[in-house]
Amino acid sequence: MPQDAERQPGPPGRLDAPVIGEATRDVSSFERLRSATRSAHASIETVPALHRLLEPELDAADYLMTLRKLHAFHAAFEPGLASRLLGISRAAVLLDGRNLRALQADLAWFGASPLRCSPSPMTLPCAVAGLGALYVMEGSNLGGRIIARHVSRSLGVSPFAGGAFYGGLTAEQAGLRWQKLKEVLRLEIDQAQLAWEPAAAAALQTFGALEQWMRADVD
Repeated sequence: MPQDAERQPGPPGRLDAPVIGEATRDVSSFERLRSATRSAHASIETVPALHRLLEPELDAADYLMTLRKLHAFHAAFEPGLASRLLGISRAAVLLDGRNLRALQADLAWFGASPLRCSPSPMTLPCAVAGLGALYVMEGSNLGGRIIARHVSRSLGVSPFAGGAFYGGLTAEQAGLRWQKLKEVLRLEIDQAQLAWEPAAAAALQTFGALEQWMRADVD
């Protein structure tokens, strides 16, 4: 963060982050987030529970446990994210609870109960940080299309039968949400001339928390 950064005050729930310097305004916050999280994204793809979803001999029990763990993570994570971004009207369309509802529907279809344990909720210090966490969540929606095709072939699930989380969005819908996220980042960080570092820190924190939880042994 530049030493001469100034604070940009705002009411609770609004963006409250340092103003960036002139030299950093030529690169978008989206591009910076993508670069800053590249290694974290690669790391989470090595998590066995997630990697197995693309294996030829995918087991239904492994798939269901992955859904249960993802449900626990989103149940702990989404309320805090929505609260932190409450004052950003542009982000409202992306705070629709879609992921948690889809996971609940998938568990219900399998007749499975949620896990009895869950990860600790994350602390997001400002709305810019919330946008960084949202970047990770929407990225998972975009990448889920590949997993959806594989689990559909392997297990016979569909968006209305156990495959809502990964396959509930069409390619067009997922793409529109991704473009909306890029627009929100541009308007709320770049155009407002706020620092992108809190968003990057929160994105890395989100990746780290999700990876740690998905690697954990739970019953």
